[in-house]
Amino acid sequence: MRKTLFATALAMGIGLLAMGAAVAADMPGEGKTVKSARANWDTFWFGSAVVQIGLERLGYKIDGPSTLNNPARFSALGLGDIHYETDTIMPNHKGNVDKQGDKLELVGPFMSPGSISGYLIDKKTADKHGITNVDDLKKPAIAKLFDRDKDGKADLIGCNPGWSCETITNHHMKAYDLDGTVEHIIGEYNILVGDTVARYKAGEPVLLFAWYPNSATVQMTPGKDLIWLQVSKTDLPGGGFSDADTTMKNITGCAGGSGPCNTGWSRVEYYIGTNKAWLAKNPAARKFFELIKMELGDRVIQNVAMSNGEDSEADLRRHANEWIAKNKSAFESWLDQARAAK
Repeated sequence: MRKTLFATALAMGIGLLAMGAAVAADMPGEGKTVKSARANWDTFWFGSAVVQIGLERLGYKIDGPSTLNNPARFSALGLGDIHYETDTIMPNHKGNVDKQGDKLELVGPFMSPGSISGYLIDKKTADKHGITNVDDLKKPAIAKLFDRDKDGKADLIGCNPGWSCETITNHHMKAYDLDGTVEHIIGEYNILVGDTVARYKAGEPVLLFAWYPNSATVQMTPGKDLIWLQVSKTDLPGGGFSDADTTMKNITGCAGGSGPCNTGWSRVEYYIGTNKAWLAKNPAARKFFELIKMELGDRVIQNVAMSNGEDSEADLRRHANEWIAKNKSAFESWLDQARAAK
C-alpha cells in the first residue's frame, strides 16, 4: 500500500514538474518586465504595438512604451533605461547609434524598405510645367512657382533641426546648385506639413521633402496628388554612394513614369534597437526580434486608417491585433521558434 502511494505521489510530482517546465518553456518571459520606447512621430507606432503583443505572448510584462525623441531614445537604450524600441531607421540613425558604441545592438531589419524618401511637388504643377527633376528648380521661372514669401526663391519644406534629413537636404542644396533659387525651410515638421497640406487643398503649388508614408504623404499621396522628383546623379554626405543605392523600381508617382526612380535618397530599413546587455539575457526576445517581418504596404494601410481618425491607443492596439490575425501562421511560428531559443 505504501509503495503504491509513494509511486502515485512520485508520478504526480513528476507530472507537476513536467507541467511547470512546459509552462516555463511556453512563457520564457514570465516574471520579467521589459521597458520599451517609441519615436515621437506616430507613423510606425503600429509596428511597436505588434512587437509588444508578441512579447506579451511570450510572458513578458511591458513597461511603456515611452515616447521619446531620437537623442533621448538612443541615450536611454545605451544606459539600459529602456530595453528596446522599433524605430531605428538606417542609415538615417547611424550617428545616433554610433554614439552609444557597443551598448546597442540592432536586430533585423524588421521592415525593408521601411520607407521611400525624396522631394515631391504637386502633380498638377508638375504636369503643367513639365517638371521632373530637382535640376528644374534651378530655373528662376520654375522656382517662382513655389515661392510662398515672394522673395524670388522656391520654398522647400524640410524637416526638424537636428534630424538627418536636414543634413542631407542642406548637402543637396549645394550638390545640386540650388542655393540661388531654393530656400530650405526648417522647423517643426508636422506643423510645416499641416500648412503644406492646407495650401495644396487651396490649389497652391507645393514643394517638400517627405518620406512615404508619413503625415504628408498619407494626406497627399504620390501618384495621385504628388510626384517624386528625380535627381540627375546621386550625391550624399560622406560619398561612396552610387545611383544604384538611391534608385528603386516601380515607385508609384515617380516623375517620368513607373520605371527606375532615382530620388537621390537611400532606401531605408527599420531595425529593432536594443540594449545589448539586456538582449544577451533574453534569447526568446532576440529570436522573436530576428524573425518578425512587416511589409511597407502594411504600414501604409495603417497610416491611412490613422489619417482617417483611427488614431487612439485603442485603435492602434486593434490595428496590431488585426495584422496579427491576418498573418497568424507566420506570427505563431515566430513565437514557437522564440520559445525554443536558448
